[in-house]
Amino acid sequence: MIADSGAVLGITESGSRGCLPSDVPWVVLDDPESVVEFEQADETPIAATELAGPVLDSSSAYVIYTSGSTGRPKGVVVGHRGLANLAASRKQLHRVEPSTRFLHNTSPSFDMAVGEMISALSAAATLVISPSTVLGGSELAAFIRDEQITHAVLTPSALSTLDPEGLDCLEVLCVGGEACSTELVARWSRGRLMLNGYGPTEATDISTLGQVRAGEPITIGSPLHGLRALVLDARLRPVPVGVRGELYIAGPAVARGYLRQPGLTATRFIADPSCPATRMYRAGDLVRRTADGRLLYCGRSDQQVKIRGFRIEPGEVDAVLTTHAGVGTAVTLAVPGPTGEKTLVSY
Repeated sequence: MIADSGAVLGITESGSRGCLPSDVPWVVLDDPESVVEFEQADETPIAATELAGPVLDSSSAYVIYTSGSTGRPKGVVVGHRGLANLAASRKQLHRVEPSTRFLHNTSPSFDMAVGEMISALSAAATLVISPSTVLGGSELAAFIRDEQITHAVLTPSALSTLDPEGLDCLEVLCVGGEACSTELVARWSRGRLMLNGYGPTEATDISTLGQVRAGEPITIGSPLHGLRALVLDARLRPVPVGVRGELYIAGPAVARGYLRQPGLTATRFIADPSCPATRMYRAGDLVRRTADGRLLYCGRSDQQVKIRGFRIEPGEVDAVLTTHAGVGTAVTLAVPGPTGEKTLVSY
């Protein structure tokens, strides 16, 4: 990823430095020399005239990597326009105020972390960072309770390890990254706003959002402000309400493409037939639209799977396995494990 991204500088801590390649120079945050340098640094905010160039809404904001079916991770180039749209939508739909205490519990290699950070920081709210060892269960519940967390975004897998008892401080709870069960909604939706979000990395974290309530169908809601969700057939024609089709996302959240992979970009970021000179992202997810305009998730149109919220391309696993001298061919599938949750099995 360092080589592919063209990164010229890395930031880390001393405990991780020994595991990292030396292709680029590293700033070690807790190194004594670095600490002295930081303490002596000019605290004056950086002016626009000091930047290498102007930052426009069309400029790239960050590159984040996701699985690739060939075994090579692909970098998604996300723009400032999509990030600004996400910040505005989150503030409104998640009811984020300066008094909000927003949980930051996601690994920075997962774009849900971007959503957590932008939700709090863009609204002058408090971003409460949990220790990296607190992943779920009673430890995460205690952290939420002790820190009086009011807003959180969790995968259903993580949420299922928590007990809602004693977590009345949690006013707004959003689930995303994988399918949410009716049992989870029944346990967690009472007494708070519970949201179900959907969105690929290529559409800036979250594309659709909707409230979920006990006893009602679980949908992935409707598009965020400024976005369009198109449900199309194999010939890019809109399908009728209630008919399953492939989901395409259009609007400011659509990423600029895959870094240095124009061929792959062209297969997933395609011209929008309903809006000339714009592109839409082919999500690869199958959905159907309800009569009131919400979307019901129906599965994938390809081999990609989600496990604990992480996007996994089985072909990426196959590519690694076949590098072993004793393996000629490999096929990886997602199958139900002992607890009913998906697990990977390679043949």
